[in-house]
Amino acid sequence: MTGLRRLSHARSGCVLLAVAAFAAGLGGCGRATPSDLPADTLRIGVTILPPSWGNPYMGNGTPGTIVWYALFDALTRIGANGALEPALAVDWQSVEPLVWRFDLRPGVRFSNGRPVDAHAVAATLEWLRSAAGRRTVIGNEMRGIRSVRVLAHDSLIIETHEPDAILPKRLASVMIVEPDAWRVLGPDGFARAPIGSGPYVLETWGERDKRSVLRASSESWRAPRIRTLVFQALPDYAVRLQALLSGEVDLTDTAVDDLPLLEHRGLVSASAPAMQVMSIALITEDGRQTPLDDVRVRRALNLAVDRELIAASLLRGLARPASQPATVVTPGHDPLLPPIAYDPDTARHLLATAGHADGFALAVDIAAGITATDTSIYQAVAQYLGDVGVDVTLRSRTFSTFIRNYLTGNWQSDAIGLSWNAAPYNDVARPMEYYSCRKRKPMFCDRELATRLEVANAEFDPRRRTRLLEALAREYRAAAPAIFILETVDVYAMHPRVQGFSLANRVPVYEALHLGSAG
Repeated sequence: MTGLRRLSHARSGCVLLAVAAFAAGLGGCGRATPSDLPADTLRIGVTILPPSWGNPYMGNGTPGTIVWYALFDALTRIGANGALEPALAVDWQSVEPLVWRFDLRPGVRFSNGRPVDAHAVAATLEWLRSAAGRRTVIGNEMRGIRSVRVLAHDSLIIETHEPDAILPKRLASVMIVEPDAWRVLGPDGFARAPIGSGPYVLETWGERDKRSVLRASSESWRAPRIRTLVFQALPDYAVRLQALLSGEVDLTDTAVDDLPLLEHRGLVSASAPAMQVMSIALITEDGRQTPLDDVRVRRALNLAVDRELIAASLLRGLARPASQPATVVTPGHDPLLPPIAYDPDTARHLLATAGHADGFALAVDIAAGITATDTSIYQAVAQYLGDVGVDVTLRSRTFSTFIRNYLTGNWQSDAIGLSWNAAPYNDVARPMEYYSCRKRKPMFCDRELATRLEVANAEFDPRRRTRLLEALAREYRAAAPAIFILETVDVYAMHPRVQGFSLANRVPVYEALHLGSAG
């Protein structure tokens, strides 16, 4: 996995930058400096605060992990280079094909002083195995766990229903909660007053002003270097941009198009691959007859989109056109698969042979605004599909509504904007599973692909498993259960005083951040 890329300062003149700023509703030239900025506080602009607050099991990725990774730890984690690293567990091994042993880091405590021991880890995993737990995003992904057994205060055994070669990777998504607080408060109460072992503890959610304040934990093994984090929810991207320029926040995501302006104003930018393929999932398993049931139609929709132009025009070449379920930094990516051609003529021919020469209507639900450019990308795809006769209606849903529909399978549309997200454990098996019969409420189901995925997950030899996943990548591309768009990239901008910035699993490494002078 490639590291962050520092982008060079823009050389555009002040007049051009003033025009760009005016178009964004901003001021003219000049340098943004913070005003009355506490020396020990880092203010981060985010799209939204986690819809489930401090319950880390209702989602699996940003925006939730932006906050949750500051509050909690998992047994393992994915580092900045995309590799699996120790976290609460310092060692693990496959004892038998169905049995794993995990040995825990000694001396770790929750923010309330109680030990993070094998009993606490077991309590978390047992709850996720319960009926209530399995209805959550994380519980659904942990359904392969059969039992959990404590060996000693610092070691436990996890048994699976079937061989699972990547169980240690999967567990990177399971945040360990303080079991007594979870039991006494229940999931909803705990969500308001979470207790974890991460570098920060919650001071206030700030529901009125959408400003969550976290303070450094004196108990964390990941000792933070900044005393206070403030997460400011600013749903509108232009508002986040203005907040960064005016010095009201120190760090936020940004759009590629705004990098010249930001860097001219003295800000620093960084980007990293996101382990995620942006796509539009084509729903074929909701009991209705739909044009999408025909693989020729699904392939036609893929041929109708000019990914190269979208990547070049909207993301200035930072993102790669997608050709398959995995990104180039994710194990299982087949480097021999050529790009998907932009071929609208063949797309029209395939639609005609499938009986849709006059096209058809396609309703697509999206959770827009999660990244700075996602709405523009969806609109570009809709325009390309319109050029071959497919009348696309994009319907924006709140993130919480989108997640609820995804979990329940209560689809209100023909397709949804859903990425092949290999995070949080950087393995293509994760998105392949939710684009398969293995999902509790499938969107797409090909029994042969699901069986082959089970075989790959049971292969413990890394090289053989990679070859199996690469073969599956080719089959998934041929089956076209989604419109593959781009390998996404995370782009951040920050004040120069923010130092030690790096991304791991799409989230800043909080314990590495520190603050320098304003410069």
